[in-house]
Amino acid sequence: MAFMSGIDPSRDTQGEIDIIGATIPLAPANAAVNAGYVKFTNSSDKDVEFHNFTSPVYDSVEMHITENKSDTAKMKQVSNILVPANSSIELKPGGTHLMLIGPRRAVKAGEEVLMIAQDANERRFMLKFTVVDLRQDNAHNHDHKH
Repeated sequence: MAFMSGIDPSRDTQGEIDIIGATIPLAPANAAVNAGYVKFTNSSDKDVEFHNFTSPVYDSVEMHITENKSDTAKMKQVSNILVPANSSIELKPGGTHLMLIGPRRAVKAGEEVLMIAQDANERRFMLKFTVVDLRQDNAHNHDHKH
């Protein structure tokens, strides 16, 4: 919790950003990278532009987009993620997402991974990502009707 000790709700987070469905898919035990997905909804009349994400669980967190050119998908690092005023943006597979690089420890399904997002005005937003085992979720959601 020391990682979040600098967060001050009176000057950080401001309440204009809703953080919905923040998830990290469970990766193989020795994977060097993973991804983070989340939906940001901006209820304010000003754009919010994220410039930095950090987590005590990963050496670095990068912002990436997936570009499709000539039937080939390629990831590209970007310097910011813009959440337009009175709008939403969803970070999801095959689109904009967070690349989680260099895990410092293994994570388990159901665990919460803390992250801080910093915007262009140096305000900080606390995020809690839930680690999900997609193989387990898919098994439970399988429709057995034939």
